[in-house]
Amino acid sequence: MNNNFVASDDDLGGEGYLATVSDLVAGLVFVFILMLVVFAYQLADVTEDWRSADETRHRLLDDIAERLQQQGLRVEVLYEQGVLRLSENAVNFPFGGELPVPEHQVNVGHLARAVAEVVPCYVSFDAQPSGSSRQSPGYCAAKADAARYACDPERFPWLLETLLIEGHTDDAPVRPGRRFRDNLELSSMRAATVHRMITACEPGLDHLLNGQGYPFLSTSGYGAGRPIPDVSDRRENRRIDLRFLLEPPEEMLEQSAGPIGADVRERMRTRQ
Repeated sequence: MNNNFVASDDDLGGEGYLATVSDLVAGLVFVFILMLVVFAYQLADVTEDWRSADETRHRLLDDIAERLQQQGLRVEVLYEQGVLRLSENAVNFPFGGELPVPEHQVNVGHLARAVAEVVPCYVSFDAQPSGSSRQSPGYCAAKADAARYACDPERFPWLLETLLIEGHTDDAPVRPGRRFRDNLELSSMRAATVHRMITACEPGLDHLLNGQGYPFLSTSGYGAGRPIPDVSDRRENRRIDLRFLLEPPEEMLEQSAGPIGADVRERMRTRQ
């Protein structure tokens, strides 16, 4: 009697099926783990990029604030918002007026010098023509010397996309018959006036361009819509804020359009 037993394909079908499913599940788990590792690396890179952006903006804010404080101006640094707030003893305005009060106009000169010393280190391109000899107004400080400011593009690699000069007002409505129709128009003119005063002291600021080839210095007006919290004196809201908006150094510049895009990228590669 032959006791040898030969298993048929049908008899092994169950075990073969289980082995196939097990291999498939193991493969899916491996792919899932691999995806998690890639995601973790990407997340770490993004986190590092944003940390670098925060450090760059903090450096900008601190260095300009320090220069203003050395001149006796009281400023407030709002790191989360990227804002340098000029207090009521720095740049304040008369009721309904767009020109800073006379005793604060010299402070605009100090502001111009502080900005002109620090920000050239954090912009993409300087299109300033040589040989400018425009005479400065009397409220201006001594000319800025940007060469005295040392920046570190390895540690602070992000660049300045826009420096917004923001105008604000108190909540009192504009009186009928005045030059401005409302507080929104008044705040916009305050920002524009300070912009003109700053660039009159430091004309070179008008020629600093961001990675897209546009002037980095700009203005905005908010009327009474963004008051300082918990202030008892409404004059404190007749103010100017500076808001610093950044752009990545290389990723955005690689996509720069326009005739000066190549020049911008070249300057970034050779920036000291």
